[in-house]
Amino acid sequence: MNFLKYLLVIMIIILAGCKSVANYQSELQVLVGQSEQQLESQWGIPSSIVLSGNIRLLTYYQNDGAYLAGGYWGRRVVPLYCNTTFTVQNGVVIQAKFVGNECTAE
Repeated sequence: MNFLKYLLVIMIIILAGCKSVANYQSELQVLVGQSEQQLESQWGIPSSIVLSGNIRLLTYYQNDGAYLAGGYWGRRVVPLYCNTTFTVQNGVVIQAKFVGNECTAE
């Protein structure tokens, strides 16, 4: 039984190591230069749209719950989230930014 627990822990560490912020940034950069329609066909309808002249800010909110961090006396709840905003000008994605602790990709 201990061997199975050990194996499970190793598998989780390996799988978690495959995801990275750099990979997420690379995935976003592929979308820069594409049309707003192509973005929405891949990502779906944005959670929020802000208009400012001919600039559109399309934001996608991702909330993956939370986890408890810290020890017995110092526990705190840490939300898991990733907010990604695409700047669109004249129907073309010109920039992609993100903030959060769950912004990772394989």
